[in-house]
Amino acid sequence: MERGQPSKEECENIRKHFARHDSDGDGVISTSEFNVMLKRMGVLLSASDEKRLFDAMDQDKSGRIEINEFFAHYHTILALEKRAEEKQVENLRQKTSFSTEEIKAMYANFKRIACTGKDDGLIDMKEFRQMMVDSDAHRNVVFYDALFRMFDRDNSGDIDFSEFVSALAVYHGKTAGAHSPDVRAKFFFGIYDGDNDGYISKEDLRTVLTNCLAANEVQCGANDIMKLVDNTFAGISGASNGKMDFAAFKAAKNN
Repeated sequence: MERGQPSKEECENIRKHFARHDSDGDGVISTSEFNVMLKRMGVLLSASDEKRLFDAMDQDKSGRIEINEFFAHYHTILALEKRAEEKQVENLRQKTSFSTEEIKAMYANFKRIACTGKDDGLIDMKEFRQMMVDSDAHRNVVFYDALFRMFDRDNSGDIDFSEFVSALAVYHGKTAGAHSPDVRAKFFFGIYDGDNDGYISKEDLRTVLTNCLAANEVQCGANDIMKLVDNTFAGISGASNGKMDFAAFKAAKNN
């Protein structure tokens, strides 16, 4: 089939792709939406090249890309996305000890999760929670939210594919490089550091323990949980004033 005659399925995919990047739903893609679209696809262009591409797609020079113009240049968009994907896969392969095949499989899974809600090519909190519920019914929202923060490294409120793979690499001990044990320890430290202040307080630990026990239907009174927290802190060298920093956490983890 010629490029000028997309199939019914291809037409539907193009419309979905267009709608995904028409964030305000006004039926056109503005220059700012176009910029966001390229970034989400991992396509990194200079400002001049980005403008040149936008101008080429904006055939009627209206300053906006309409659906028919998007259709006409869809194969160019796909080619750029594929090239960006291949480059990203290679970069992630070098940064982690995942294989190319594993990263490609993760990309397929990422795309499936990212379209369960907003279908914007990113995983938001709601989509992340649903992913966790589907894979692990024994946890709860508090744990999921803490884990989400560890995935969302730039604190944007969404997880992109690079963040997704990087966090999984840390979680599974697949981080490349000599310092991967430290990276992994910091990852788990962040899960306990509920208020993200750089310390695990007794309240942070109490919250995690309370929710983990409740999620696993283990009956334990508040006083007993607090005794466990106090005993834990008492046994950690470097924990003082009801707080422990990363160095104390790492030392306790290694003992």
